[in-house]
Amino acid sequence: MALLRNQAIVIVLVFMTFLGCLPKDSPTIRTKEDERDGYTSEKDLSAIKVGYCTPTLDAPFYVALEAAVRRGVEGYGMHYFSTDGQADIAKQVVAVEDLLAKEIDVLILNPIDPKAMVPVVESATSRGVKVFIVDSFMEEGAPFVSAVIADNQRNGELLGQWLVNRYRMDLSMAIISGNQGNPVGREKRLGFLRGIADTQLHNSGKINFEVVAQGWGKWTKSDGLKAAEDILTAHPNINVLFAENDAMALGGYQALKEKGLEDQVVLLGFDGQKEALASLLEGQYGATAQNSPRILGDLVTETVARFFNDEPVKRIILSPSLLIDGTNAKEFYEPRAMF
Repeated sequence: MALLRNQAIVIVLVFMTFLGCLPKDSPTIRTKEDERDGYTSEKDLSAIKVGYCTPTLDAPFYVALEAAVRRGVEGYGMHYFSTDGQADIAKQVVAVEDLLAKEIDVLILNPIDPKAMVPVVESATSRGVKVFIVDSFMEEGAPFVSAVIADNQRNGELLGQWLVNRYRMDLSMAIISGNQGNPVGREKRLGFLRGIADTQLHNSGKINFEVVAQGWGKWTKSDGLKAAEDILTAHPNINVLFAENDAMALGGYQALKEKGLEDQVVLLGFDGQKEALASLLEGQYGATAQNSPRILGDLVTETVARFFNDEPVKRIILSPSLLIDGTNAKEFYEPRAMF
């Protein structure tokens, strides 16, 4: 365990150096749904055809994001088309080609893989299609107009800070990640580890935690359950379970409950899914960080509208960071919300 702990310290210091170089600037952003009509297009956008390609529709987050993009596009009077990448890079390439065949003017893409989709973005751009990225990352050199993403690094830091300040104990942690190579998940967990390290250094002058396991939950509750079951079988004495989205964390809670460990392990998630907020209100959940599909959908469609009104748009736009725990969950819990 000492070896693992020392390795964790070295890794976190590398993370801190790397992540400290990432951009922090963020525009002023509306965060309430009733502010959706705050931006009014001066131009008639009714001739513009917008295609949106989601990476999958298997998770509630992506369903809610698709609905938000649709609402935003249609709200500005533009024509809307959508396709599903079905969680497969090759299928997402075909899905984008289907949209391009419809002679769209705008492609809003949530890429499964930031490198693999670069040729697709280049192909779209060569046809005169304006490309906007949402939720996930795209290679910096790809010819997209703007990318709207959550500040996943900062959200992770907030969760790490909350954990250290709330629980004064030696941390033996397990992580449930989405899928290998996913840049969003990577930002989330690196931010989380950085938040722990920074806060421990500030509070006590030393870093003292270990990550004993990492599982892969494919962003779903059912696979999160399976990953947590495997982790708990091998490491029944962990005291923190961190998942890169709330769906997997909720699966993790089910595994903890089955083993009678729900009161012994701090459960942390990401995104602010309504079921997680309900669990927070019931005291079954530690904390989550907001990554609202509604906000992302509103922001990316507003950015498209501003672009076609000849307004300057930032290449990278970050949505607000916010930690939600039992003290403020009631403010954000909407039982009728899609997500």
